[in-house]
Amino acid sequence: MTRLRGLTLAIIMVVLASLNSIPQAQAKNGACSQQQRLMLKKHITKQINAIAKSDWESAYSYAAQTFQSAVPIDVFEEIIKGQYEFLIYNDGFGFGSCKNSKNNFNQVVNVDFQGEKRIISYGLTLVGKRLGVVAASEIKPSNSTVV
Repeated sequence: MTRLRGLTLAIIMVVLASLNSIPQAQAKNGACSQQQRLMLKKHITKQINAIAKSDWESAYSYAAQTFQSAVPIDVFEEIIKGQYEFLIYNDGFGFGSCKNSKNNFNQVVNVDFQGEKRIISYGLTLVGKRLGVVAASEIKPSNSTVV
């Protein structure tokens, strides 16, 4: 049952990440500006730090309203503990590429965990003046080799 619930939530997160509910663009498409990168870095850093402290209310507050409307806080906590444990026990993290499309942002975060690098692609939206995390997906390295 928990596995089915997790799959359902993953699907909801993907759908929410693809939504663009903002009619007017506040940002040009393409690479993020320095100001946007700083805004995203602060927001994601605060959420990861809250997760690392197991401060679920604070961590949840950095999620987008659309996410909060679809995913209750107890399910959010369950997802993090089940799929993103490396955020709870991270050994540090840094920021990679950043892209934007209107008021939707994609920020890559590199997380150090037990001697390994874990890569997360964060989807965020800016609605009015409120930035929120819509989805986070771990990017698994491919095992394919080029010949």
